[in-house]
Amino acid sequence: MEINRQLIIDRLSQRMDLDRIYLVTYQFLDHEYYHLVLALKPVSGLSHKVLKPIVELCLMDQDDISFELILAPELKNKIKIGSLFYCYAVLPEHEIFSSGGNNNLISKQKEIRGILDLSERHYKKVIAMSGEFLRDAQTFAEIANYPRALFMVHQSLESHLKLLQVMVEGKSNNVHSLDNRIRSLHTHFPMLKSVFMGEMDEDKERFGLLDSSFNAVNQNKDLDISAIDASQLYDHCIAMQAAIEKLFRYFMEALQTEYDKLVLTEATNQAKLEKEKLVKEANKTKTTKQELIVTAPVFHAFPWPAHYQSDIQQLLDQIRRDNQPKQIMLLNYYVSHANGNGLFDYPPKDLGSATIYLVVIKKWIGQCHFRKVSFGRVTAVISFISTGFIEAKLNTGSRFSHTIWNESVILYRDPGYKPGYSIAPMNWPDILFKASTSWIRNSKLMSDLVDVFVLGSLTETEKQLAVLLLNQLISIGLHSYLYLRIGYAPMNAGIEELIEWTCICDEKVKEFFMPTDDLDGIVNHEILKQMKGRIYELPSEMNQLDMEYFKYKAKRIADFFTDLCDRSLEYMEAKSQLKIN
Repeated sequence: MEINRQLIIDRLSQRMDLDRIYLVTYQFLDHEYYHLVLALKPVSGLSHKVLKPIVELCLMDQDDISFELILAPELKNKIKIGSLFYCYAVLPEHEIFSSGGNNNLISKQKEIRGILDLSERHYKKVIAMSGEFLRDAQTFAEIANYPRALFMVHQSLESHLKLLQVMVEGKSNNVHSLDNRIRSLHTHFPMLKSVFMGEMDEDKERFGLLDSSFNAVNQNKDLDISAIDASQLYDHCIAMQAAIEKLFRYFMEALQTEYDKLVLTEATNQAKLEKEKLVKEANKTKTTKQELIVTAPVFHAFPWPAHYQSDIQQLLDQIRRDNQPKQIMLLNYYVSHANGNGLFDYPPKDLGSATIYLVVIKKWIGQCHFRKVSFGRVTAVISFISTGFIEAKLNTGSRFSHTIWNESVILYRDPGYKPGYSIAPMNWPDILFKASTSWIRNSKLMSDLVDVFVLGSLTETEKQLAVLLLNQLISIGLHSYLYLRIGYAPMNAGIEELIEWTCICDEKVKEFFMPTDDLDGIVNHEILKQMKGRIYELPSEMNQLDMEYFKYKAKRIADFFTDLCDRSLEYMEAKSQLKIN
C-alpha cells in the first residue's frame, strides 16, 4: 500500500501541536499493517477526544492506517516501564516528523537491552503456561468434558493476549474476558477483532463460547458444547497463538537489530577514544587517572568469593558511567551464600548472589530517586540524592545525612568533588521530641485502621476496600519505621521499593512480607501495590478469603510495625543517651 507521508505530515502538523510523528509498520498473518503514533507536546490544550475526529478527517483518504494520540512524556514513560511496542515505535527509521526540539524519545542502549530481556522473560513464562493449559484441554476433551476443555483453551489464549498487553503497556491487568482484552488492544492492533472473532455471526457466536465456558466453570454451571465447536475452537486457538508469537518475534527481532547496531557503534566509538587516549598518554610524562576508590582494596577485606569481586566492580563501574556521580557510598550489603567453592561437590553448589545498598550523590538527580541495577550475581539498590540536598541537610543537623556522611564506606569520589560543607551537630532533644510526637500520631492512625476490621465495619463484599485499607496501614507503618529508624525515605518510591530500602538496617521487613504460600503471595502482591487511592479488581483466588482473614492480617501488620517502631525509639534513646519524656 502506498502511503503519502508528506501529505499526512502537512495535514496533521498544521492542525495540532505535535512533538513527533512515528509511522510504525509490522507484519501479522503475512499482511503488512501501518500505525501512526502521534506524540503531542505536553502543552497541548486539546483533549484526545477532541483531536481524534481531526486525525480521522486527515486520514480519510489514507486507507487502513490506525493511529493513537499520546503525550510525549507519557510515551517516554511507557518505554521506561518496559513497553516493547513503543520502544520499537520510536526507532529512528519510524520517525517521519520532528518539531525540532530535543529528541529525548529515542531509546538508549540500556533501555532497549532491559526491554528485550524483560519481554523475553514474559514470553517464556507465557509459552510454558499456555502449553500446560492446552495439554489440560486435551485431557478434558478425551473424556468429553468440553466446557472444561474450552475453559483451558480460554486460559491459554488469555495468556497470549496478556503477552500482547504487556508488549504494549509494559504490564497486564486481571480482566478474564477475551472480548474485553481484544477490544483493549484495538487501538494498536485493530485487525485482532475480525481475525479472532470472525466476521460471520456464526463465527462470533462460536468464539463467544470461550468466555461462556470460563464463566460456567467458575460458577459451577452446565453448558452445552458440541465436540465440533470444541475442536474448531481448539484449532483456532492454536493458529491465533502462533500468530501472536510470530508478531512478538517480529518486534523482538527488529529491536534486537537496533540494539546490535547501537552496540557496534558504541564499540567503534570506544575503540576510537581508546586510540586517541593512547596517543595522548604517549605524549605525556604525567598522566591523570580517575578510578573507583572501591574495587579490590575495599571489597578484598570482605569474606566473599572472588566471583563477587568481579561482578561488583563491573556493576560499580556501570553505575559510575551511567550517572557521573560525585560520590558513591556503601550503607549495607548481603551475601546469600558466603561459603567458599566446594572443590569436591558434584553437581557444583549454587554460588548465590549479593546485594549492596548505596547512596549516590549527583549534582542533579531529576525525577529518579530510587533504582535497582544488576550485573551478574550482584544487585545494587540505589538511593540518589543531590549535592544541594546533602549540603542543606548536613547544615541543619539531619540524622540520616550525618550517619551516611560520617559512617558509610566511600566507594568512589569524583576527583573534582571537594565538599567543604558546614556540618551542624544533631539536636537530639529536638529529634527525639519530633520522633515521639510523630509516632504517637501515626500509632493512633494505625490503631484506628485496625479497629475498622476488628469492629466488623466491613462486609464480605468489601474485600477491595479491605485491601486498600491494608495498603494504607502498611504505608503508615513503613514511613513511621523509616522516619524513626533511619530518618529518611527516598522520594517517589513505592511500597515495595521502601521495603527494599529498609534493608539498609536489616531484612526484618522484607522477611515479614515473604509469602508463606501461593495465596499469601497473591494477597501480598495486591496490598503492596502503589495504589494512590485507586481500588483495583482483585484476583479470583482471593474470593475464598473471608473478613476474618483480613482482620488477622491487619492485626499482624499493625503489631509488627508497632514493635519495630517502639524498638526504634529505644534505639534512638540509646544512641543519644537521652530519655524521651
